[in-house]
Amino acid sequence: MEHNFTAVPSTDSEYEESKEIEYKCGIGKFKPKWMQRFADPKVYLVIFCTVGVLEGAYFTYFVGVLTTLEKRFGFESQLSGVIFIADNISATLISFIVGYYGQKWHKPRVIAFGMVMVSLSCFICTIPYFIYGPALHLLVREIHVTGDKNQEFCEGEEKIENCDNTVSSSKVPVATILFLANFLWGFGYTAYYTIGAPYLDDNVKKKNAPMYFSAMAALRIFGPTIGFLLSSFCLKYYEDPFYDPGIDPHNPRWVGAWWMGFFILGAAIFVFTILLALFPKELPERFRSEKKELKDEGEKDEMPKLKDFPQAIKRLMKNPILVCHVISITFQVNGFAGYFVFMPKFMESQYQQSASEASLFSGATGILSMLLGVLLGGFLIKKFKPRPRYLTGYMVLVEIFSVFGLFVSIFLGCDRILMPGTSVNEDQTLNLYNECNAGCGCTRRVFEPVCGPDGVSSFFSPCFAGCPNTTGMISSIIQPTITSASNATIFTDCKCVTAGNSTYEVSNVISGFCSTGCTMFMAYIIMLCVSKFVSSTARVGNTLITFRCVDAKDKSFALGVFGSVLAMFAFIPYPLIYGALTDSTCLVWEESCSKTGNCWLYDSDKFRYYLHGMSMLLISIGICFDIIVFFLSDRLTNFYGEDDEDKASEDRIARWIKDEEEEDIIFTKRSKEEPVVEMDPIM
Repeated sequence: MEHNFTAVPSTDSEYEESKEIEYKCGIGKFKPKWMQRFADPKVYLVIFCTVGVLEGAYFTYFVGVLTTLEKRFGFESQLSGVIFIADNISATLISFIVGYYGQKWHKPRVIAFGMVMVSLSCFICTIPYFIYGPALHLLVREIHVTGDKNQEFCEGEEKIENCDNTVSSSKVPVATILFLANFLWGFGYTAYYTIGAPYLDDNVKKKNAPMYFSAMAALRIFGPTIGFLLSSFCLKYYEDPFYDPGIDPHNPRWVGAWWMGFFILGAAIFVFTILLALFPKELPERFRSEKKELKDEGEKDEMPKLKDFPQAIKRLMKNPILVCHVISITFQVNGFAGYFVFMPKFMESQYQQSASEASLFSGATGILSMLLGVLLGGFLIKKFKPRPRYLTGYMVLVEIFSVFGLFVSIFLGCDRILMPGTSVNEDQTLNLYNECNAGCGCTRRVFEPVCGPDGVSSFFSPCFAGCPNTTGMISSIIQPTITSASNATIFTDCKCVTAGNSTYEVSNVISGFCSTGCTMFMAYIIMLCVSKFVSSTARVGNTLITFRCVDAKDKSFALGVFGSVLAMFAFIPYPLIYGALTDSTCLVWEESCSKTGNCWLYDSDKFRYYLHGMSMLLISIGICFDIIVFFLSDRLTNFYGEDDEDKASEDRIARWIKDEEEEDIIFTKRSKEEPVVEMDPIM
């Protein structure tokens, strides 16, 4: 009699089938076989880092066009700081949630959803241009016109200002649009930084993690660089690329095409985000650490409970290494990020670079040194596997060197611009008016610097120099004291040119700043490159400390808490702190329609002291807490996964022995149950 048996799927087989689906690339039922070859941590690393490069480029692009936005819409640096904190407000609201539940979510798809929001925020940033158009009001503002040149001259009568309501009322709406765009951006990138790196760390062996983190940090270095380079490229074109404003990018009235880069970044982020969403919830088991493979299956699918949230917070708060590490990073982010964001403005003010050149040098300087530093640091950690004590000690030395580099940079400045015929007001700003130009009807609406005949004295505009008219163009070869590399304009019969003993004489002036003869710019760039190289060698070690000082189950949650703390106490305060410091060094504010706009001219010495001094102070406080981490670092165990490998070997042997014993028991049981057939002996 034949019996037909139907196999009943066990719980284990069902689980394995569901896990096999989670290991496959694709979305929904679209999971073709040819796509599964891409379910690899190396492929994920490339796509993940590409998205990170573009996301990082958004931030630095915003930094690169910041001075242009301030000029275009009349922002103060403090208002720019408020716009910058928008993303951190949103990040603070959801970092805890993403970190707590993110460990069990489909991480690639959550990250992809967030990056779609980042792409949308890029497109929102372009809206002000399409509403208000180019900044033609900066070219013609109730000024005397001679030929095809628009300048403000001494006309001997008070000018009646004709306020354009569209221009004067654009400041608040534009600031609101940019604030909302950055607020949305904060929601988008939170998942990327909170669960993106843990996804990679969970799917590779610990001994290989340093090289992956090194490659990740090295690739993401290109993000800030691309952002600055893109802003440099876009700002070379006028805001309306098809319009000729009649001035060059070195002119303070030049407004570059700040909006174009947002379009480019938004489209690129959207394309690579689609690729990121195709990755599975978990990569195949062959790539992952042994410890994760041997973990209880039922524990993997269990979602965190809300009632366990306070207990998880308590575990993190009782971790002294994590607490000190977070406090240290918080102070250092304040110092480094504040310096980083306002560095282009510093270059423009200190070394008289154009907005395009400042973005170029901010991005291009140090890219090779940072790349080499990150790769070298990751390689050395992978090869020598230094103890946590040595690693944290090296981090402290690197941070001390960074403070030293900032200290040296204080002495690499240029002399401040000499503007005779001015006086200092009670608020430490410059009073541009004197008895000579008081009747010229000059305004601070248009900044058109001119250089006196001595090649040292500069004036705010031809009007403040008392110039009634102008002649044609002269070559810069004739007047080498002018900083402009192109042709300059000569203004004749200027009656308020200050001579010796504070007297006035009639003379000629030439458009552009006077050359300061400063040669410190290259020294500053070299110092910047050296500092970036040294500090980059510790980046991989810093990441490892963050991941290894908490349990594996708390990794994503710790990063979520970490992100919220940084947002509240670092990313929100530093734009406000450095924005206020920068505004306090302003000498001449734009004034239009009885309202103050952006700063035209800064006190270069005060700006240099405040910027570097504040960064040195904040980083030094962070170093104090890193010293505590150094003394506690011996508590860090299983730093490179040695225990996992030993345990995996023991568990494999134990599992083999257990399987052998089970087979013996089954064989014995079957032997007892089967009937015994007695055979007759052969006769």
